[in-house]
Amino acid sequence: MTLKIKNKIMLFIPLILWALLIFYFSSQTYKEQDITHIIDRYSRIINWNEIFGWVHFSYHGSEISIENKGVAHFIEFFIRKAAHFIIFFVLGFLTIRIWTKFTSRRLISFIGTLVFVVMYALLDEVHQKFTGGRTPLLADVWLDSVGGIFGVIAYYVVSFYRKRRRK
Repeated sequence: MTLKIKNKIMLFIPLILWALLIFYFSSQTYKEQDITHIIDRYSRIINWNEIFGWVHFSYHGSEISIENKGVAHFIEFFIRKAAHFIIFFVLGFLTIRIWTKFTSRRLISFIGTLVFVVMYALLDEVHQKFTGGRTPLLADVWLDSVGGIFGVIAYYVVSFYRKRRRK
């Protein structure tokens, strides 16, 4: 096996490990991931209601506000959604990294990455359906997909500056 082929195969290892990490996280029950007790401990330092008391919106039919959820669950909501975005940002970044090594056509790389990220996000939500205390949401698939797209954009920005620096 040539070095070039070995290097291409090695590109898959971070992606596979990251996909397994996502699977592991979605295998945990809500109770195992609950961080509200930690947030409660530290939330008394800041008057969150004064800062974010005005924030009220609906997410998948549920009102998100300090008034409705309490400080700890309100903050945890944003942490959990940021985690969705960041985890799939990395998935998108790692996936486009592989696609660009196998084809020079950016559109094909982008579409292939997007299909993979969206499918993985859908499967992740289906997996959560069978995990205790977890609710699969199409809104999370959308959020995951946006995270993946931003990961692709970040990859292209990094690649652009790397190429520019080499010249």
